[in-house]
Amino acid sequence: MDASIIIRTKNEEEYIEHTLTRIYQQEFGGNYEIIIVDSGSTDSTLNIVKKYDVEVLHILQEEFSYGRSLNLGASRAKGEFVVNLSAHAVPKDRQWLRNLLTGFDDENVAGTYGRQFSVARLNPFEALQNERFFGPTRIVFSMKDKNMLRHISFSNSNASVRRVVWERFKFRESVPYAEDALWQREVIRAGFSISYVPDAAVYHTHEVSIYGTYKNSKNCAYALALMNEKRQSILLGTYDLAVFLLLTLNSMLQNLEYIWRHNHYSYLRILPCYVLSRWLGWLAGTIKYRMQK
Repeated sequence: MDASIIIRTKNEEEYIEHTLTRIYQQEFGGNYEIIIVDSGSTDSTLNIVKKYDVEVLHILQEEFSYGRSLNLGASRAKGEFVVNLSAHAVPKDRQWLRNLLTGFDDENVAGTYGRQFSVARLNPFEALQNERFFGPTRIVFSMKDKNMLRHISFSNSNASVRRVVWERFKFRESVPYAEDALWQREVIRAGFSISYVPDAAVYHTHEVSIYGTYKNSKNCAYALALMNEKRQSILLGTYDLAVFLLLTLNSMLQNLEYIWRHNHYSYLRILPCYVLSRWLGWLAGTIKYRMQK
């Protein structure tokens, strides 16, 4: 088995069939398997996946974390490479899988990740983020160029890892978010590299959700503070507040320019709420970390 594709699901009836269909259309040339890790779907997701030749694993919602579900899938994987794909991340073309694995041409590469596009008319805020984080240039990240590491955006929404490396460095199960960012730091510090392959692209769009944005931003900020081992002093909250104000203003201007440039004027009315929810979440997650003993 060359590759094992792990897909996390919970109530993904809208996209899962599109994703599976595109996977089975891949012009790969090797052998691959598909493993579904479901965390309590109550819609027709499981009925849809039964139509395909996939293995289905179950994890209780109260035990769910992104890291735990991915580790569960990888523990059953037979492939040399473990591909992590969100159920609503639809491969852009039939070369997606082949392109994603070309990043492993160098034996020192521990993981690869591909480009992500969001449909701007559905979520221009996310489309702008993906435009900034996932560019058109192929890059290999390692400790050899620490400045480049500021631009890494390894994401388990569309990524693959070398299974023998995963056996040494499993995904962190205790964090609610950013298990991929924590994993990238560990393997790079251990001397491995990570390859960004823009030709391995997916369409990955979420509906705009003010509360969802706040929650995800809070969890991500906490995990990143943990990863960067920031100082844990509540007195630094004043500094965090100043950064929050700068980030909010900058983000407001960037999103306003993007919405105006692409004629998505209907989103102007929720722009302030979206930006505030994102950076208030960041502030709450950072302060949560600062207050820990």
